[in-house]
Amino acid sequence: MAHRITTVFLAPALAATALVVPLTSCDKAPAPRPPTPPTPIATPAPAASPAPAASGAIPTAKPVSSVDPTTWHTSTSADDATMVEVAGFRAPKPASWVWTKPSVQFRTLQYAVAGDGDSTKSAELVVSVFLAGDGGPLEANIDRWRGQFRNGDAAPEAKRASKEIGPLKVEFIELEGDYIAMGAPAPKKGFLQLAAIVQADGRNVFFRLIGPKETVEANRADFMKMIDGLLPAD
Repeated sequence: MAHRITTVFLAPALAATALVVPLTSCDKAPAPRPPTPPTPIATPAPAASPAPAASGAIPTAKPVSSVDPTTWHTSTSADDATMVEVAGFRAPKPASWVWTKPSVQFRTLQYAVAGDGDSTKSAELVVSVFLAGDGGPLEANIDRWRGQFRNGDAAPEAKRASKEIGPLKVEFIELEGDYIAMGAPAPKKGFLQLAAIVQADGRNVFFRLIGPKETVEANRADFMKMIDGLLPAD
């Protein structure tokens, strides 16, 4: 009978042990992670509305220059000696003004202007072309020209005038004194410069007649005739 009793009591013990094991395993398992919240989708901010134009104002596009420098012809020694052609313009000039090779980089055209029977009295006509935005402000160029002349120890004041020739705006600048040419060993006494800055579509053209005062004065009328006679080359 004792054997039967032992069997009866062992069965519940084994049953209890069987129940304890799974409970212990559940206690040691890691807690499940909560679901990851969805990433919110960014909504793009609406584009700012353009500010209303002032009453009566009409927006205008920036003007586009029609200039095409590749179509320009620049006078050579083989061209008509009575005409100068540069930067899309043509103008009359004396045949006695002789084409010479430009001596420095920023000279587009250069002509020798003979003095009255004396080679030491010769002047020169210099033409420089700058596309819009190149060449610097006009006033800076005028100040630079002033710095090339001296009256005593000071730069001379420029004589200035302006006019319009059709659609062209022209600024005239006259300087007189001792001229300090670039790279010259000494100033040249008694020089005069007549300059015309022609402001045209997409470019500025600088015409300068520089030399001994008597030679420049003798050619003043022809210089003015050239500027007044500027016409499109087409």
